[in-house]
Amino acid sequence: MKNLFIILCLSVYSLSYGQIGINTANPQGSFHVDGGKDNPALEVPTSVQQKNDFIITSSGNVGIGNSAPQRKLDIDANGSSLRITNLSSQSQTNNDILVKGNEQGDVTRIKYSYSATVESIKPGESASVIIPSNNIQSGILMVKSKNSCKRSMISSYIFSNMTLAYVNSVARDKVGSATIFLSSNGSSARWSVKFNNVTGCDDGGNGTQFDYSIVANTTNSYTITNNGNVAKTYILTFFKL
Repeated sequence: MKNLFIILCLSVYSLSYGQIGINTANPQGSFHVDGGKDNPALEVPTSVQQKNDFIITSSGNVGIGNSAPQRKLDIDANGSSLRITNLSSQSQTNNDILVKGNEQGDVTRIKYSYSATVESIKPGESASVIIPSNNIQSGILMVKSKNSCKRSMISSYIFSNMTLAYVNSVARDKVGSATIFLSSNGSSARWSVKFNNVTGCDDGGNGTQFDYSIVANTTNSYTITNNGNVAKTYILTFFKL
């Protein structure tokens, strides 16, 4: 009976004023909950009084700890952390992360990682990949390949716009040796990576099978060349710094 009476009162209030207030006779939006029951009867709640409020405005903005939300979800955390549990876990080749701006506190998404696979490049041939450079202008590049004998090659680079810097590489137990060739056409320096005495594989790969070279043509275009003796598939993964 008590619950029915409360619902009836809220309905009457809503019909009369187009707003619903819980624990407050002075709602600041379409739906306003004053958790601490400390809002004034007439004036706008102070910033301290708003800390325990929840509101939905006529424009659909939601405020928590803030009775005048300026975004779809506007939270004043009052110095505490935000908690989200039981999120799903996914493994994707193209990932974004959420970042918070210092001035306005706006949460937006930016590109964090991007992977591109180039299939079966024949010996002496090249292939190019395009990355979303608007969000990954600098970061870490990982180049990976493998053979049918379950041996893998991995190399790492640091890049920033048109600068590409080699870090290291290994093909199973063989450390790579990198040679730099300076640019003459506006591209980055080209890196040629070789692995001496790599164990042969029954797919036909000999000691040169993992050798390759790579260059950044533009800020969002990279070309990789297979310098080995058998066709190779390469995976290029870019991580934002």
